[in-house]
Amino acid sequence: MEKELRASISQIDEKGLLFLLRQAQVLIHNARVEGMQASSAEQHPEEQQLTAPIPIPQGRPDAVSIERGEGGKGIFLSLGGVRKIMSAEEMKRLVRICYAAPTRSEAVRQLFTVLVRERKDILTDAKIGSPDNPLIIGLFHAVRDTYRLDDR
Repeated sequence: MEKELRASISQIDEKGLLFLLRQAQVLIHNARVEGMQASSAEQHPEEQQLTAPIPIPQGRPDAVSIERGEGGKGIFLSLGGVRKIMSAEEMKRLVRICYAAPTRSEAVRQLFTVLVRERKDILTDAKIGSPDNPLIIGLFHAVRDTYRLDDR
């Protein structure tokens, strides 16, 4: 696989290479976190129940929720067991993506790309490594269920 990847690099533009690099960084980070969690569980098995990661429900869009903060200053995004705050402008961008993309799969891919570029912390904390993750699909549904676009 490494040989195929090296051969493909010359055919990918700069934007594509940047995307691949960020994907690799997410995968490396996730592997490190999993390694640290496994190491910690081996060293302290009695604490494993307290420190085990929160399981992410697979394929359940309801694992994602969006709540407006008090005073409308922030928007709370819950993905699985992770809760993050977003600005209204960040959420508006996600709403536009969810309504402007021609298909759900394209919208999900664009959501993932924007989060990789602008809010990598959300993907890292929620352990989302690809646009195929059920939480990104759940995010699409939550955005569409929560917000509507003005036709003006």
